[in-house]
Amino acid sequence: MRWALLSLLLIGFLSLCPAAESQTLYWIDGSDLVRYDATTATTTVLPTASAPLTLSVDESVGKIFYFRVPFALTSADLDGTNAAQVTTYPFGFEALAANPADQRLYWINAFNGQLLSIGYDGSNPQVVGGMFNTSGIGIDTVGEKLYLTNSQTGSITRRNFDGTGNEVIVAGGLGGPRDCCYDEVAGKIYWLTSSGATQRCDNDGSNIETIIPSALAPGVTHLVVDEIVGFIYLSTSAGFICRAELDGSNLIELYVDGTNISEIGIIPGTSSGPQFIRGDSNDDGGFDIADPIGVLSELFIYGTEPLPCKDAGDTNDDGLINIADAIFALSSLFVSGSLAPPLPFPDCGEDPTDDALDCAESSNCP
Repeated sequence: MRWALLSLLLIGFLSLCPAAESQTLYWIDGSDLVRYDATTATTTVLPTASAPLTLSVDESVGKIFYFRVPFALTSADLDGTNAAQVTTYPFGFEALAANPADQRLYWINAFNGQLLSIGYDGSNPQVVGGMFNTSGIGIDTVGEKLYLTNSQTGSITRRNFDGTGNEVIVAGGLGGPRDCCYDEVAGKIYWLTSSGATQRCDNDGSNIETIIPSALAPGVTHLVVDEIVGFIYLSTSAGFICRAELDGSNLIELYVDGTNISEIGIIPGTSSGPQFIRGDSNDDGGFDIADPIGVLSELFIYGTEPLPCKDAGDTNDDGLINIADAIFALSSLFVSGSLAPPLPFPDCGEDPTDDALDCAESSNCP
């Protein structure tokens, strides 16, 4: 009887077919590279051989990356020590972005808009694309995509890491978009306009909205997003660092003692919750047909053992365990083009969303 009921449910579907810890911020203030500990609200000027011009951070390898005068791309430890030259580059550069997924650095030649990349160790330099007036780079490490703003056409496009597979997300009409960031948890693209407003949209180009008007953060120079803790950070030419929630609400001045902050980078905050793999409802370390069956069993078969990790069974991350989770899982597994489960997936991680579900046991995650 149990398997008959589950089979009917599966056939019917196929026929339709935690508390956060503070962050560490890095920014460039004039000619100084500064580290800011948000837990203690203290700043430290880090050592550099010459003035840095743009920066990015990858905590997974424990490195800061920045261009410095005269035209050297540099890596250093998170405290600024052990600086080493990655490469030299004789042209203008902007929008440096470190990509943990392929351990490559991406940046834009400010003279001709070319998108360039190189390995963290200086290996395999590439011209990824000749995209004139590309003005910002957002990285989706899960979907393995680059999101690119274009200040001339007012557009947003998406490409594979190697520059292939160009897709138009927003065809035009944006006001000089620049400084692109991507929120992997919510699937949102963030950018600044030429007037200094903060805007965002869904990753299909829909729901374009201004979340922070330029008047509320005058002189904004740069934007970073921490999707785990749920904050946006803005640097300003007045020497301020502002912070807001991801929808632009609750804007505050977090730091006011700078002079001219031109760039900002971040080590995202962490959550203290248990780790799990979303979709792995039976806690066997994988994502397969047994997982939606496990969800359906708990829902419809009397006497079934409860799911060991409710958060893992919440495949669509809506904060509930219901038939929609089994349908989402089956779609991900068997319907081409369907979405994968939201983070944490496919690797162990903590729940980025606040809900009433818990995770009593996840034996395959730390």
